[in-house]
Amino acid sequence: MHTRRITSWAFALTASATAASTTLLGQEQPYAALTQAQQWEFLDAWCTECHNLDDYSGGLDMTSLGVEGVPTDAAVWEKAIRKLNSGMMPPPGQPKPSEEEAQQFVAWLESYLDEAGTRHPHIERPAIHRLNRKEYANAVRDLLSVEIEPEQILPEDGTAEGFDNIAEALQVSPAFIDQYVAAARVVMEMALGDRTAAVGSTNYLPPETLPIRAEGGGSQQFHIEGMPLGTRGGMLVEHWFPTDGEYSVNIGDFTLHAWMYNIEFENRFILTVDGEKVYETILGGDADRIALDKDQGPPMDDINGRVKDIRFTTTAGPHKIAATFVRRSFAESDDQLQHFIPGALQDRILSIPSMEIRGPFTPSGDIAMTPSRARVFSCYPQDPSQEAPCADQIITEFATRAYRRPLTAEDMAPLKAFYAAGNEKGGFEEGIRQALTRALASPYFLYRAEEVPEGTAPGNVYALGALDLASRLSFFLWSSVPDEELLDLAFSGELQKPDVLDQQVSRMLADPRAASLASSFVYQWLDLDKLDEISPDPVIFPYAANAGDLRPDFVKEIELFTGSIFSDDESILRLLDADYSFLNERLALHYGIPDVKGLRYRRVQLDDERRHGLLGKGAVLMVSSYPNRTSPVLRGAWVLERLMGSPPPAPPPNVEDLPENESGKPATTVRARLEQHRENPTCNSCHAIIDPLGFALENFDATGRWRDIDRFSGSMIDASGELPNGRPVNSPQGLRNALLARPELFARAFTEKLLTYGLGRALTAHDMPTVRAIVRGAEADDYRFSSLVKGIVRSSAFRMSVVPELTNAEPAAVPETASL
Repeated sequence: MHTRRITSWAFALTASATAASTTLLGQEQPYAALTQAQQWEFLDAWCTECHNLDDYSGGLDMTSLGVEGVPTDAAVWEKAIRKLNSGMMPPPGQPKPSEEEAQQFVAWLESYLDEAGTRHPHIERPAIHRLNRKEYANAVRDLLSVEIEPEQILPEDGTAEGFDNIAEALQVSPAFIDQYVAAARVVMEMALGDRTAAVGSTNYLPPETLPIRAEGGGSQQFHIEGMPLGTRGGMLVEHWFPTDGEYSVNIGDFTLHAWMYNIEFENRFILTVDGEKVYETILGGDADRIALDKDQGPPMDDINGRVKDIRFTTTAGPHKIAATFVRRSFAESDDQLQHFIPGALQDRILSIPSMEIRGPFTPSGDIAMTPSRARVFSCYPQDPSQEAPCADQIITEFATRAYRRPLTAEDMAPLKAFYAAGNEKGGFEEGIRQALTRALASPYFLYRAEEVPEGTAPGNVYALGALDLASRLSFFLWSSVPDEELLDLAFSGELQKPDVLDQQVSRMLADPRAASLASSFVYQWLDLDKLDEISPDPVIFPYAANAGDLRPDFVKEIELFTGSIFSDDESILRLLDADYSFLNERLALHYGIPDVKGLRYRRVQLDDERRHGLLGKGAVLMVSSYPNRTSPVLRGAWVLERLMGSPPPAPPPNVEDLPENESGKPATTVRARLEQHRENPTCNSCHAIIDPLGFALENFDATGRWRDIDRFSGSMIDASGELPNGRPVNSPQGLRNALLARPELFARAFTEKLLTYGLGRALTAHDMPTVRAIVRGAEADDYRFSSLVKGIVRSSAFRMSVVPELTNAEPAAVPETASL
């Protein structure tokens, strides 16, 4: 009944011919012009058997949909496009159209949706946009040359669509406001210093990135970048000193114990400030060993006391403090047998357990001209008559950049009031501190609120003003405020010229601040924050446990790898097949590469094709695994969502977990257990799509290390599988080639995420014509990264906004009389 209904209705349509072409398996495949009715027959043949009023599969009745309503029902058809592109529909086990037939229908459907999208571009106005923690920290860095750890002074941000810069998720409560006010005080104290600072202390613990960590701090074997040459291990911190004066360093007690391990040989300890040695002593050796052997207590106190209360004098501002040891020799080990941890050097060496910095003990009352003070004090009064005009100059320059727009009299009034109160209390510098603290606590700094042109009616679309465009651009590419060049072009109106805008995008992508795209966007796009939840089982993966925590190395590799593709303006397809990566010795050894030495990351040519691109990276392989085993399901779902843009449906409720191997019973492979799980037709409908993608990566264990044999069952790893289009894959190379056979799908998935990140809002089905237009525009340039970014910036979605239907509500203001 449903077949007859839709067929007779479809052929009654006006036969308006449409010609199109589609990219099929990486080649241009023209197909004959088909009428709308003939295209609509595809649904009758392959879809309505299940998606009808009676069966209502997936809650969808396609017999009730008409061709004229395709743009109106965009959400339905965009979902259908994803399902067809990924091979999810028709479901496994059901008759399927040929790949060419499916792509013909998809191309026609996309052209229909895109034509409607061109006539009526989808424009949304993001909710009022609070700066997230990363943006706040970057803005403070660029405004004041102050580096802060935002997670220590600001509340955690909400996330949506996988990103922490989505306006709707960045909610604010009264507690948030209090924390932002407190953060502003901390920042300005760091920027201007504190002449009256009391004695305080900061304790630093060894970072998780130190190599070869074991209980109690671990053996710090290698040279740490930034330390003096010829040293190994130790701790290097950049500490902020509030004023000029005397300070001290205390090193935590060394755990010597009764066995006196690590004390047999001399360990030459040095302390440096900004690379200059300020203290040196010897720990260990024959004299100390003999003394400890005779009487443990006092000698142990003496040894630990040699690195306590190390006094030095320094100036205000940030300084690099290093506590380390001179490398004793290049011998690999002091023992007769080789060390059981690959890559380890000496044993029987001391490690820095912790470092405390205290002071100031004798503050001089002076504050050196730090980089932060130089950024603030563009003038300095020589007598009281110069204070007011100088204060106006400093406040105006700072607040203009902080607010990202020219100041009004209403903007200046509270800032001047805070300056006056501070000046009366503590003089000129205290007045400046109060005024700039007020600026950092202002909603005009903390929020990105875009200005609506006067007289524009609610619901109407308008072009962003130049200043709002500058802010969108800088927070997209830098996660920070616009710099002076960008603001100057916005003030002059030049920024809105297409050629000038393109030039600025190129300049900003070449700037070091664009590294935030790799550290922030990529980190969230690839879902790497879940690495924090995964700690490999040390019993099952002892090689990973003995080498220390590999997760920071994995993240750094991804950041450097993707950052190099972005900064070199390569094709984003290189993310899938690039034959190089960035490794240090520890990570290279984990990958089975023996000729990389040292802690420093460097670009390494990968001779092993299995490691090419993202699919060979430890971070990707671990984040899609469990702590005790691999998961083809997680890996396949990760590939579908992150690389193909077709997230699988959520599993049905009450689905049973995959059974684990039990002690005393014969072990089976994950593959065998999944095949048993797929015997349920309900489960097979999804797993038949997901599992082959994950099986192709099954030779990588849960830590990303290659293996040929399953350690539990003792059988060879079977990585074979078949994609929905019938294409066999049995290796990472095969999966990579299958993805590259349809490069536009990966480019769309990447662009969709990048556009979400750039706009700071969730995309809807009506945004997909914009995504496809950006990808088509970049295709001629081999999907070069800058082409995609420029396509986003040129799009109406990025350059336009809409007047809200309700009132232009102002963000909650900080009380004008609040004491800062």
